[in-house]
Amino acid sequence: MRQLARKEQEMFVAVPAERAIRAHRRKTFNLSRSKLPALVVVLLLSYLAFTFSSQFSSLSAMQRDIRNMEQEVQELKQKNASLREELQRVQSDSYVEKVAREKLGLVKPGETRVVTVPQGTQLKKIQAPAANSGPSE
Repeated sequence: MRQLARKEQEMFVAVPAERAIRAHRRKTFNLSRSKLPALVVVLLLSYLAFTFSSQFSSLSAMQRDIRNMEQEVQELKQKNASLREELQRVQSDSYVEKVAREKLGLVKPGETRVVTVPQGTQLKKIQAPAANSGPSE
């Protein structure tokens, strides 16, 4: 029985010693040795890189749009200038007279209109108007 009591005593004495060893072996959280700060820094840098790249791409797209709009403005200014020149030309007396003669077939008082007929065209016989005949009353 003595031996049995001795073993029990060793067991009870050994258990607190094991616990002390386990407690000593138990890892404690050490911020300086942890990978958490490095992970936070990597995540932060990744977020910043993504944000800056998206902002730079949108900035680049806006600059491209500005260049396109400036080019379109220049083209519209040129077209506007050419339309102003055409408007001045169309409003001139010489152009109005030219259109009246060529397209409308009008003549000035005292002029005779001459119409050219292509060769080979069959013409109907037309009687010349009588000099004395006027509008019927």
